[in-house]
Amino acid sequence: MELKISRFGAWDSATQVARIEGAGITELYICARPTEDKGKFAEQAHSIYENLFRVLSEQGASPYHVIIEKVFFSDVERQFQEFREIRKRWYNRHSVELLPAISFLHQPPCPPGRLCELRAYALFPTGEDEVKVRSLRGTPELASGRIVEYRGIRHLYLANLTGGEETDELDFAAQARDMFGRAEALLRKGGFSFHDVIRTWIYIDNIERDYLDLNRVRAGFFHEHGVTRLPASTGIQGATYPPRKKGCVMDLYALTADRPLEIEVMHAPTMNEAPQYGVLFSRGIRVVWENRNVAYVSGTASIDTEGKVVHVGDIKGQVRRMLLNVESLLGAYDFTPHDIVSLITYLKEPGFLDTFYKIYEECSFPADAPNCISIADICRPEWLCEMEAIAVLPR
Repeated sequence: MELKISRFGAWDSATQVARIEGAGITELYICARPTEDKGKFAEQAHSIYENLFRVLSEQGASPYHVIIEKVFFSDVERQFQEFREIRKRWYNRHSVELLPAISFLHQPPCPPGRLCELRAYALFPTGEDEVKVRSLRGTPELASGRIVEYRGIRHLYLANLTGGEETDELDFAAQARDMFGRAEALLRKGGFSFHDVIRTWIYIDNIERDYLDLNRVRAGFFHEHGVTRLPASTGIQGATYPPRKKGCVMDLYALTADRPLEIEVMHAPTMNEAPQYGVLFSRGIRVVWENRNVAYVSGTASIDTEGKVVHVGDIKGQVRRMLLNVESLLGAYDFTPHDIVSLITYLKEPGFLDTFYKIYEECSFPADAPNCISIADICRPEWLCEMEAIAVLPR
């Protein structure tokens, strides 16, 4: 039952992997990139899957074991159809019939010349216990979901869920209400409810215009359904396919078990609580199960204990405060940055990338932690960067 955690690959390598072994399973958090940030989109997309499948093989896994993917596109409208065909061909080569759940995001990778990047999560048995994976039935349009079950614990991963039909003329609030309603209906089909949701990711096509409406819709939904343990969450600019047809899209992760699990809302001494300024999410959620503690850190930016943006206009100051807040949140529960196994970082401008890397290294965050870095506007115009994380600590 001993837990072993290891990481491989630097931020300038084609792949970064965090490997967690224990309790009869191995988990892989993978960031897969093109080998070279040049050439046409098709070349880069093929390169991503070549690198992904290579690193899976090196880790003793196969494409069959990938549960969920998140793809960052530089131009989802132009690239989507070509990408789907490339992805299908790579999985067909390995006779994988049940493709992973996937979200398609217009959220350009930050490094110059990079046209796409992929984050993947894989899981496979390394003991005698069986791991069951099945599709979540009834997902609409381009949404997809997987239910993973082992040792009496059930995990649900739902990706790329939108509200309304392509032919509907719904405003943003109506789309958001339908998105949350669909999520609850799909959760119940899988034997879950929103009370079991640990983490959400909500991508908004026009975040500056529509973020307040999202918060009103989410608050109404949580009140109506009695959701009191607020999930960890990221709310960030991003669009899915087809762009301009969908105002928002959601991914989520839910967890339930045949025995009580220790699930705790996380707090940080350097930040106030998001509900204090009307946004219903938790700064993080800590889950204890089997031989591990897992921290799901919400999208975190340069904010203080009064909920104010600090270091306005100063990317160096904002990166330092963002990292301080992440470290403070983790530290309150005995994690350190070196327990991080997955990151996604959002920068408002691509020119901030070198500054981010320099300060990230100065603050002793792990260079080998898988980190997808994309360009995105953040929910307050003054914010220049945001980061989310998953950390794992042996129990």
